[in-house]
Amino acid sequence: MNITSYFLQYGALGLFLVSFAESSFFPVPPDVLLIPLAIKNPSSALLLALITTVASVAGAVFGYFIGWRAGRPVLDRFVSGARIHKVEEMFGKYGGWAVAISAFTPIPFKVFTIASGVFKVNKNTFLLASLLGRGARFFLEGLIIMLLGRAAEQFLNKYLGAGTLVVAAVVLLIYLLYKVRHQGVPAGGIFAVWTKKIELLIEKKLSPLGEFGTYLVSGSILAAMSLLIFAKLAEDLIFNELRLFDTVVTNFITGLSSPALTETMKLITNFGSAGVLAIIALLVVFILIRQKKHYWDSAMVVISLLGGWLLNEALKMIFQRPRPELTPLVEVSGYSFPSGHTMTSAAFYGFLAFLTWLYLRHSRFRVLVVAGLTLLVVLIGISRIYLGAHYPSDVLAGWAGGGFWLAGCILALQTIRYKKQYY
Repeated sequence: MNITSYFLQYGALGLFLVSFAESSFFPVPPDVLLIPLAIKNPSSALLLALITTVASVAGAVFGYFIGWRAGRPVLDRFVSGARIHKVEEMFGKYGGWAVAISAFTPIPFKVFTIASGVFKVNKNTFLLASLLGRGARFFLEGLIIMLLGRAAEQFLNKYLGAGTLVVAAVVLLIYLLYKVRHQGVPAGGIFAVWTKKIELLIEKKLSPLGEFGTYLVSGSILAAMSLLIFAKLAEDLIFNELRLFDTVVTNFITGLSSPALTETMKLITNFGSAGVLAIIALLVVFILIRQKKHYWDSAMVVISLLGGWLLNEALKMIFQRPRPELTPLVEVSGYSFPSGHTMTSAAFYGFLAFLTWLYLRHSRFRVLVVAGLTLLVVLIGISRIYLGAHYPSDVLAGWAGGGFWLAGCILALQTIRYKKQYY
């Protein structure tokens, strides 16, 4: 009998003991007990999540006490010097956020609880960060299990680790942006450090290319990220690994249905239809041509739309995924992967957002227009799921494919401008 099976036989008591011990010295994470116990009785999933959270926070307090009383030697005994140095850097840059991040993600929590005591982190901050991080993680697991039942095990095993890291990164980014916007960042802060590194890189490597170098790097990063996301989705589609994800997201979105929302979604999805996109494209081209200096811009508007549509049709013929089995609320035809409405709107409206950013001088209005176009692209994708026209993975692939084509269009236009200026 392994150690997990040993504690499982004691049920909630075993879960409490492991959750307490893991926060200070034990190597087994409480998730390996919480998940099977909750799946066995999904109706008690949130209660088990509460037990896990309380025990884990209590264990964190014990770990803090160990670090505070025993000091650096106990940390040196259980953790490598390199990891201690990284932990110390995180405390210096993020403070209580370091505890919250480790509590929510797969990062070993006990390292941060003991280190918090060693580095004398404020006790109230430590307690609040532990409670928020541990509670968010375990209640998220409990909620997923309560909603999905036995199907949750596969979902959590596949997405929990990466998902918590992504969520933590997004929350941290929002926090840093807030500090920059409302409080400023100290000269030694992470934002200032990385900003300086980026500036030095551009100055050293890209200065001969000027502004074009910035577009080259940014566009290449966008294209690479979009391509990687699309490739991952395509791989999962080929090996039939998207069923659970599609089911969970579809059930959630369609569960919000109401007559008013249905009519709204039908209106929104029309903004991704070929007819509406063509009309908007002709209008934009007419406006640009009247300026008499933007012929290449006009051409790229057409290419962003027409090329995105042709690329989407080619991809659909390659993968030939049938439409969802649900009866769609709008008329659909052809294959499903990737979503054509989503992909062409991402490329086209994304390029309009780029032109808006280039030519509108009023900064607030420019931000509003770009944000509005971005929101429209997101809502078009959601509408395709809500209306039963596409699987969620089709929409994700559409955003990724559209992002890839958008990056290509932007780079092509800026390359033409660069050559016209210097050659």
